Amino acid sequence: SSHLQWPNFRVASRWPTSWGALASPSFDYSPTASFSLRAFLPSQSTFSDPPANRPTSAVAMGNVPPSPLKDFGPNSLSRDGDFDANRFQIALHNWCEPYRWACSPPFLVGWYNEKRRETAQSAQLIKADEDCVGYALYSVPGFLDTVAQYYRKHHPETDYVDATTKEILNRLRMALPNDLVSEVVNTDAGPQYYHVQTIGCVAGLDEHIEVSQLDDEGGWKKDLSDKLQQSRDQKMWGSDPATLRKIFGVNVHPVWGGWYGYRALVVLKNAKAPRMRRPEPLRFLDPPDAKRIITEFNLRHAECRWRDLEENNHNPRTRYTTSEFFYFTETDPRKRLRYLELRASELDTLEREGMKARSQAP
Repeated sequence: SSHLQWPNFRVASRWPTSWGALASPSFDYSPTASFSLRAFLPSQSTFSDPPANRPTSAVAMGNVPPSPLKDFGPNSLSRDGDFDANRFQIALHNWCEPYRWACSPPFLVGWYNEKRRETAQSAQLIKADEDCVGYALYSVPGFLDTVAQYYRKHHPETDYVDATTKEILNRLRMALPNDLVSEVVNTDAGPQYYHVQTIGCVAGLDEHIEVSQLDDEGGWKKDLSDKLQQSRDQKMWGSDPATLRKIFGVNVHPVWGGWYGYRALVVLKNAKAPRMRRPEPLRFLDPPDAKRIITEFNLRHAECRWRDLEENNHNPRTRYTTSEFFYFTETDPRKRLRYLELRASELDTLEREGMKARSQAP
Protein backbone atom coordinates (compact mmCIF):
# COMPACT_ATOMS: atom_id res chain seq x y z
CA SER A 1 0.00 0.00 0.00
CA SER A 2 1.36 3.34 -0.98
CA HIS A 3 1.23 4.84 2.49
CA LEU A 4 4.19 2.73 3.65
CA GLN A 5 7.63 4.29 3.61
CA TRP A 6 10.64 2.09 4.30
CA PRO A 7 14.24 3.33 4.49
CA ASN A 8 15.84 2.33 1.20
CA PHE A 9 13.06 0.91 -0.92
CA ARG A 10 9.38 1.46 -1.68
CA VAL A 11 6.48 -0.89 -1.05
CA ALA A 12 4.14 -0.87 -4.03
CA SER A 13 1.23 0.37 -3.05
CA ARG A 14 -16.92 1.82 -6.57
CA TRP A 15 -15.16 2.25 -9.87
CA PRO A 16 -15.47 5.66 -11.42
CA THR A 17 -18.35 6.83 -13.50
CA SER A 18 -15.82 7.47 -16.24
CA TRP A 19 -15.01 3.82 -16.89
CA GLY A 20 -18.34 2.11 -16.88
CA ALA A 21 -21.66 1.67 -15.16
CA LEU A 22 -21.68 -1.96 -14.17
CA ALA A 23 -23.04 -4.02 -11.32
CA SER A 24 -20.34 -5.84 -9.39
CA PRO A 25 -20.66 -9.53 -8.49
CA SER A 26 -18.84 -9.04 -5.19
CA PHE A 27 -20.53 -8.21 -1.90
CA ASP A 28 -22.16 -4.87 -1.20
CA TYR A 29 -21.03 -2.55 1.52
CA SER A 30 -24.04 -1.97 3.75
CA PRO A 31 -25.24 1.62 4.11
CA THR A 32 -26.38 0.69 7.62
CA ALA A 33 -22.93 -0.28 8.86
CA SER A 34 -22.21 0.49 12.49
CA PHE A 35 -19.69 3.24 11.73
CA SER A 36 -20.04 6.48 9.82
CA LEU A 37 -17.55 8.00 7.44
CA ARG A 38 -19.45 11.24 7.82
CA ALA A 39 -17.76 11.60 11.19
CA PHE A 40 -14.60 12.57 9.32
CA LEU A 41 -16.24 15.29 7.24
CA PRO A 42 -18.13 18.49 8.03
CA SER A 43 -21.85 17.90 8.48
CA GLN A 44 -22.85 19.04 4.96
CA SER A 45 -21.06 16.17 3.24
CA THR A 46 -22.97 13.92 0.85
CA PHE A 47 -20.38 11.12 1.10
CA SER A 48 -22.17 7.76 1.22
CA ASP A 49 -21.69 5.47 4.18
CA PRO A 50 -19.62 3.67 2.86
CA PRO A 51 -20.02 3.52 -0.95
CA ALA A 52 -21.32 0.20 -2.20
CA ASN A 53 -20.24 -1.96 -5.13
CA ARG A 54 -23.07 -0.48 -7.13
CA PRO A 55 -23.67 0.99 -10.59
CA THR A 56 -22.87 4.64 -11.19
CA SER A 57 -23.86 6.90 -14.06
CA ALA A 58 -21.49 6.60 -17.00
CA VAL A 59 -19.29 9.44 -18.19
CA ALA A 60 -17.36 9.16 -21.45
CA MET A 61 -13.59 8.88 -21.17
CA GLY A 62 -11.88 12.16 -21.92
CA ASN A 63 -15.01 14.18 -21.11
CA VAL A 64 -14.67 15.50 -17.57
CA PRO A 65 -18.07 16.57 -16.24
CA PRO A 66 -18.70 19.97 -14.63
CA SER A 67 -17.30 20.04 -11.11
CA PRO A 68 -18.51 21.94 -8.04
CA LEU A 69 -14.82 22.52 -7.32
CA LYS A 70 -14.95 25.24 -9.98
CA ASP A 71 -17.23 27.24 -7.70
CA PHE A 72 -14.33 27.92 -5.33
CA GLY A 73 -11.75 30.70 -5.44
CA PRO A 74 -9.39 32.54 -3.10
CA ASN A 75 -12.35 34.61 -1.92
CA SER A 76 -14.45 31.58 -0.93
CA LEU A 77 -14.26 32.48 2.73
CA SER A 78 -15.64 31.07 5.95
CA ARG A 79 -17.14 33.16 8.72
CA ASP A 80 -13.72 33.84 10.25
CA GLY A 81 -12.42 35.31 6.99
CA ASP A 82 -10.19 32.36 6.08
CA PHE A 83 -10.51 30.25 2.94
CA ASP A 84 -13.43 27.86 3.55
CA ALA A 85 -11.25 24.76 3.81
CA ASN A 86 -13.98 22.55 5.30
CA ARG A 87 -16.48 23.27 2.54
CA PHE A 88 -13.79 22.66 -0.07
CA GLN A 89 -12.99 19.35 1.62
CA ILE A 90 -16.61 18.26 1.16
CA ALA A 91 -16.50 19.12 -2.55
CA LEU A 92 -13.14 17.43 -3.09
CA HIS A 93 -14.18 14.36 -1.12
CA ASN A 94 -17.37 13.97 -3.14
CA TRP A 95 -15.40 14.42 -6.37
CA CYS A 96 -13.06 11.58 -5.30
CA GLU A 97 -15.74 9.17 -4.09
CA PRO A 98 -16.65 7.49 -7.45
CA TYR A 99 -13.01 6.47 -7.88
CA ARG A 100 -13.01 4.93 -4.39
CA TRP A 101 -10.74 7.65 -3.11
CA ALA A 102 -11.27 9.87 -0.10
CA CYS A 103 -10.00 13.25 1.07
CA SER A 104 -8.32 14.06 4.37
CA PRO A 105 -9.32 16.95 6.59
CA PRO A 106 -7.53 20.16 5.59
CA PHE A 107 -4.12 20.97 7.00
CA LEU A 108 -1.76 23.91 6.75
CA VAL A 109 1.58 23.67 5.01
CA GLY A 110 3.21 25.13 8.11
CA TRP A 111 1.99 22.27 10.30
CA TYR A 112 3.62 19.71 8.02
CA ASN A 113 6.85 21.66 7.54
CA GLU A 114 7.20 22.22 11.29
CA LYS A 115 6.91 18.49 11.96
CA ARG A 116 9.46 17.69 9.24
CA ARG A 117 11.87 20.18 10.75
CA GLU A 118 11.41 18.51 14.13
CA THR A 119 11.75 14.92 12.97
CA ALA A 120 13.62 14.83 9.65
CA GLN A 121 16.14 17.68 9.50
CA SER A 122 13.82 19.66 7.20
CA ALA A 123 13.65 16.92 4.56
CA GLN A 124 10.77 16.84 2.06
CA LEU A 125 9.35 20.26 2.91
CA ILE A 126 6.40 21.64 0.96
CA LYS A 127 7.43 24.79 -0.88
CA ALA A 128 4.47 27.05 -0.25
CA ASP A 129 3.44 29.71 2.24
CA GLU A 130 2.94 28.35 5.75
CA ASP A 131 -0.77 29.29 5.82
CA CYS A 132 -1.65 27.59 2.52
CA VAL A 133 -4.25 24.83 2.72
CA GLY A 134 -3.49 21.24 1.73
CA TYR A 135 -5.25 17.87 1.53
CA ALA A 136 -4.17 14.25 1.25
CA LEU A 137 -6.07 11.95 -1.11
CA TYR A 138 -6.13 8.25 -0.37
CA SER A 139 -7.67 5.12 -1.84
CA VAL A 140 -10.01 2.89 0.14
CA PRO A 141 -11.45 -0.60 -0.42
CA GLY A 142 -12.96 -0.87 -3.89
CA PHE A 143 -10.17 1.01 -5.69
CA LEU A 144 -8.98 -2.11 -7.49
CA ASP A 145 -12.12 -2.13 -9.63
CA THR A 146 -11.28 1.45 -10.61
CA VAL A 147 -7.91 0.11 -11.80
CA ALA A 148 -9.61 -2.76 -13.61
CA GLN A 149 -12.01 -0.40 -15.36
CA TYR A 150 -9.11 1.79 -16.48
CA TYR A 151 -7.21 -1.28 -17.72
CA ARG A 152 -10.29 -2.47 -19.57
CA LYS A 153 -10.49 0.83 -21.44
CA HIS A 154 -6.81 1.65 -22.06
CA HIS A 155 -4.74 -1.55 -21.61
CA PRO A 156 -1.56 0.03 -20.17
CA GLU A 157 1.38 -2.35 -20.51
CA THR A 158 2.83 -1.72 -17.04
CA ASP A 159 2.29 0.26 -13.84
CA TYR A 160 -1.46 -0.30 -13.84
CA VAL A 161 -2.17 1.42 -10.51
CA ASP A 162 0.10 4.36 -11.33
CA ALA A 163 -1.49 4.76 -14.76
CA THR A 164 -4.94 4.87 -13.16
CA THR A 165 -3.77 7.34 -10.52
CA LYS A 166 -2.20 9.54 -13.19
CA GLU A 167 -5.48 9.66 -15.12
CA ILE A 168 -7.49 10.54 -12.00
CA LEU A 169 -5.05 13.31 -11.08
CA ASN A 170 -5.10 14.71 -14.62
CA ARG A 171 -8.88 14.91 -14.35
CA LEU A 172 -8.59 16.56 -10.95
CA ARG A 173 -6.24 19.23 -12.31
CA MET A 174 -8.85 20.02 -14.94
CA ALA A 175 -11.59 20.19 -12.30
CA LEU A 176 -9.75 22.53 -9.93
CA PRO A 177 -10.20 26.30 -10.37
CA ASN A 178 -7.17 27.97 -11.89
CA ASP A 179 -7.07 30.87 -9.46
CA LEU A 180 -6.42 28.59 -6.50
CA VAL A 181 -3.00 27.80 -8.05
CA SER A 182 -3.16 24.12 -7.09
CA GLU A 183 -0.18 21.78 -6.86
CA VAL A 184 -1.31 18.16 -7.34
CA VAL A 185 1.36 15.54 -6.71
CA ASN A 186 1.25 11.76 -7.05
CA THR A 187 2.81 10.76 -3.72
CA ASP A 188 4.01 7.44 -5.20
CA ALA A 189 5.59 8.84 -8.34
CA GLY A 190 6.47 12.47 -7.52
CA PRO A 191 8.07 14.80 -8.14
CA GLN A 192 8.31 16.12 -5.49
CA TYR A 193 8.29 13.46 -2.79
CA TYR A 194 6.60 14.11 0.54
CA HIS A 195 6.25 12.14 3.75
CA VAL A 196 2.65 11.02 3.66
CA GLN A 197 2.62 9.64 7.20
CA THR A 198 3.42 13.12 8.49
CA ILE A 199 0.66 14.62 6.33
CA GLY A 200 -1.89 12.16 7.69
CA CYS A 201 -0.81 12.82 11.25
CA VAL A 202 -0.96 16.64 11.14
CA ALA A 203 -4.27 16.57 9.23
CA GLY A 204 -5.87 14.48 11.96
CA LEU A 205 -6.64 11.71 9.48
CA ASP A 206 -4.91 8.80 11.20
CA GLU A 207 -2.91 7.82 14.27
CA HIS A 208 0.84 7.45 14.02
CA ILE A 209 2.28 4.67 16.18
CA GLU A 210 5.94 4.68 17.22
CA VAL A 211 7.50 2.02 19.40
CA SER A 212 8.84 4.76 21.68
CA GLN A 213 5.25 5.62 22.67
CA LEU A 214 4.58 2.12 24.02
CA ASP A 215 5.62 0.44 27.27
CA ASP A 216 8.18 -2.37 27.24
CA GLU A 217 6.40 -4.77 29.54
CA GLY A 218 8.01 -8.17 29.30
CA GLY A 219 10.86 -6.86 27.15
CA TRP A 220 8.84 -7.27 23.96
CA LYS A 221 10.75 -4.53 22.12
CA LYS A 222 14.08 -6.37 22.36
CA ASP A 223 12.41 -9.64 21.41
CA LEU A 224 10.91 -7.98 18.33
CA SER A 225 14.23 -6.40 17.33
CA ASP A 226 15.95 -9.78 17.73
CA LYS A 227 13.42 -11.41 15.42
CA LEU A 228 13.73 -8.60 12.87
CA GLN A 229 17.51 -8.89 12.80
CA GLN A 230 17.23 -12.63 12.19
CA SER A 231 14.54 -12.40 9.51
CA ARG A 232 15.49 -9.36 7.43
CA ASP A 233 17.35 -10.12 4.22
CA GLN A 234 20.67 -8.26 4.21
CA LYS A 235 20.56 -8.06 0.41
CA MET A 236 17.61 -5.72 0.83
CA TRP A 237 18.28 -4.13 4.21
CA GLY A 238 22.08 -4.00 4.30
CA SER A 239 24.28 -5.27 7.12
CA ASP A 240 24.03 -2.40 9.62
CA PRO A 241 22.73 -3.97 12.87
CA ALA A 242 20.86 -0.80 13.83
CA THR A 243 18.88 -0.91 10.56
CA LEU A 244 18.25 -4.63 10.81
CA ARG A 245 16.89 -4.19 14.34
CA LYS A 246 14.91 -1.00 13.74
CA ILE A 247 11.19 -1.08 14.55
CA PHE A 248 9.36 1.17 12.10
CA GLY A 249 6.30 3.23 12.94
CA VAL A 250 3.04 3.11 11.01
CA ASN A 251 -0.15 5.12 10.55
CA VAL A 252 -3.59 3.62 11.16
CA HIS A 253 -7.00 5.08 10.23
CA PRO A 254 -9.87 4.98 12.77
CA VAL A 255 -12.23 3.35 10.23
CA TRP A 256 -10.06 1.61 7.63
CA GLY A 257 -7.25 0.56 9.97
CA GLY A 258 -4.44 -0.07 7.50
CA TRP A 259 -6.70 -0.94 4.57
CA TYR A 260 -6.06 2.26 2.61
CA GLY A 261 -3.23 3.89 0.68
CA TYR A 262 -2.11 7.46 0.14
CA ARG A 263 -2.25 8.50 -3.50
CA ALA A 264 -1.86 12.26 -3.82
CA LEU A 265 -1.18 15.60 -2.17
CA VAL A 266 -3.16 18.71 -3.12
CA VAL A 267 -1.79 22.10 -2.04
CA LEU A 268 -3.82 25.24 -2.79
CA LYS A 269 -1.14 27.90 -2.99
CA ASN A 270 -3.64 30.74 -3.32
CA ALA A 271 -5.96 29.56 -0.52
CA LYS A 272 -4.96 30.82 2.92
CA ALA A 273 -6.39 29.91 6.31
CA PRO A 274 -4.06 31.35 8.98
CA ARG A 275 -6.71 30.99 11.72
CA MET A 276 -7.37 27.30 11.11
CA ARG A 277 -7.10 25.34 14.35
CA ARG A 278 -4.58 22.52 14.35
CA PRO A 279 -6.16 19.22 15.47
CA GLU A 280 -4.76 17.20 18.34
CA PRO A 281 -2.96 14.02 17.23
CA LEU A 282 -5.39 11.12 17.03
CA ARG A 283 -5.11 8.56 19.82
CA PHE A 284 -7.79 5.88 19.49
CA LEU A 285 -5.86 2.59 19.72
CA ASP A 286 -5.67 0.61 22.94
CA PRO A 287 -2.04 -0.21 23.89
CA PRO A 288 -2.42 -3.98 23.26
CA ASP A 289 -3.70 -3.32 19.73
CA ALA A 290 -0.97 -0.76 19.09
CA LYS A 291 1.68 -3.32 20.13
CA ARG A 292 0.09 -6.00 17.97
CA ILE A 293 -0.14 -3.69 14.95
CA ILE A 294 3.43 -2.47 15.14
CA THR A 295 4.70 -6.04 15.66
CA GLU A 296 2.77 -7.47 12.72
CA PHE A 297 3.65 -4.48 10.53
CA ASN A 298 7.37 -5.01 11.04
CA LEU A 299 7.57 -8.80 11.31
CA ARG A 300 4.86 -10.14 8.98
CA HIS A 301 3.97 -7.18 6.86
CA ALA A 302 2.72 -9.10 3.80
CA GLU A 303 0.11 -11.02 5.81
CA CYS A 304 -1.68 -7.70 6.42
CA ARG A 305 -2.88 -8.66 9.91
CA TRP A 306 -1.50 -5.33 11.09
CA ARG A 307 -4.14 -3.57 8.99
CA ASP A 308 -6.97 -4.74 11.28
CA LEU A 309 -7.85 -2.36 14.11
CA GLU A 310 -8.69 -5.28 16.39
CA GLU A 311 -7.25 -8.75 16.18
CA ASN A 312 -10.57 -10.60 15.92
CA ASN A 313 -13.19 -7.90 15.51
CA HIS A 314 -12.31 -5.69 12.54
CA ASN A 315 -15.35 -4.85 10.41
CA PRO A 316 -14.93 -6.88 7.18
CA ARG A 317 -16.67 -4.13 5.22
CA THR A 318 -13.70 -1.85 5.90
CA ARG A 319 -11.06 -4.26 4.57
CA TYR A 320 -9.83 -4.79 1.05
CA THR A 321 -11.81 -7.39 -0.85
CA THR A 322 -10.18 -10.81 -1.21
CA SER A 323 -9.12 -9.88 -4.74
CA GLU A 324 -7.55 -6.64 -3.50
CA PHE A 325 -5.64 -8.46 -0.77
CA PHE A 326 -4.05 -10.84 -3.25
CA TYR A 327 -3.51 -8.24 -5.96
CA PHE A 328 -1.83 -5.62 -3.79
CA THR A 329 0.40 -8.19 -2.03
CA GLU A 330 1.37 -9.90 -5.30
CA THR A 331 4.86 -8.99 -6.46
CA ASP A 332 4.79 -10.82 -9.81
CA PRO A 333 3.67 -8.30 -12.47
CA ARG A 334 2.54 -11.13 -14.76
CA LYS A 335 0.02 -12.32 -12.17
CA ARG A 336 -1.20 -8.78 -11.62
CA LEU A 337 -1.70 -8.41 -15.37
CA ARG A 338 -3.54 -11.72 -15.56
CA TYR A 339 -5.92 -10.64 -12.80
CA LEU A 340 -6.76 -7.44 -14.70
CA GLU A 341 -7.33 -9.40 -17.90
CA LEU A 342 -9.74 -11.73 -16.11
CA ARG A 343 -11.52 -8.92 -14.30
CA ALA A 344 -11.87 -6.91 -17.52
CA SER A 345 -13.48 -9.96 -19.16
CA GLU A 346 -15.93 -10.21 -16.25
CA LEU A 347 -16.81 -6.55 -16.58
CA ASP A 348 -17.38 -6.93 -20.31
CA THR A 349 -19.81 -9.79 -19.61
CA LEU A 350 -21.60 -7.82 -16.90
CA GLU A 351 -22.00 -4.87 -19.23
CA ARG A 352 -23.49 -7.00 -21.99
CA GLU A 353 -25.87 -8.69 -19.55
CA GLY A 354 -26.88 -5.34 -18.08
CA MET A 355 -27.58 -3.86 -21.50
CA LYS A 356 -29.64 -6.91 -22.47
CA ALA A 357 -31.66 -6.73 -19.25
CA ARG A 358 -32.35 -3.03 -19.72
CA SER A 359 -33.45 -3.54 -23.33
CA GLN A 360 -35.93 -6.22 -22.25
CA ALA A 361 -37.35 -4.25 -19.34
CA PRO A 362 -40.98 -3.17 -19.78
